[in-house]
Amino acid sequence: MEFNRFESAGFVINWCARLFERRMAEALRPLGLAPAYLPTLFTLSAVGGATQGELAKVSAIQQPTMALTLRRMERDGLITRVQDETDRRRAIIRLTPRAEELMPRVEELAGSINEAAFTGLPAETSAQLIELLLQTVRNLE
Repeated sequence: MEFNRFESAGFVINWCARLFERRMAEALRPLGLAPAYLPTLFTLSAVGGATQGELAKVSAIQQPTMALTLRRMERDGLITRVQDETDRRRAIIRLTPRAEELMPRVEELAGSINEAAFTGLPAETSAQLIELLLQTVRNLE
């Protein structure tokens, strides 16, 4: 039997992810943001503050990549680092007021792109697809 890349879950998921990222990059460009910032923006928006290690773990991003992303986000005025009052060796990363102001627009853009991606699919199918992909992630971790 011949291998068909279009029937390979890995190929199709990667293709889909690249298309999502391309659309997000186009949508975020006018805001001066990059898709690489999204895991950190969404996490900090939800929890208020986290350490670099916590952000890397939640986002499933390697520490060196997270460190570089945070440096860029700090340069762009999106995050600030505050010394942890309980452990002065740690820094807590928080969104700046500028980033907090951008979050409703970022969420709107992400929602719009997701909606466009699922056009023509019944709502229950979209939810099922997300759950199946989350189970796939759990299986591969």
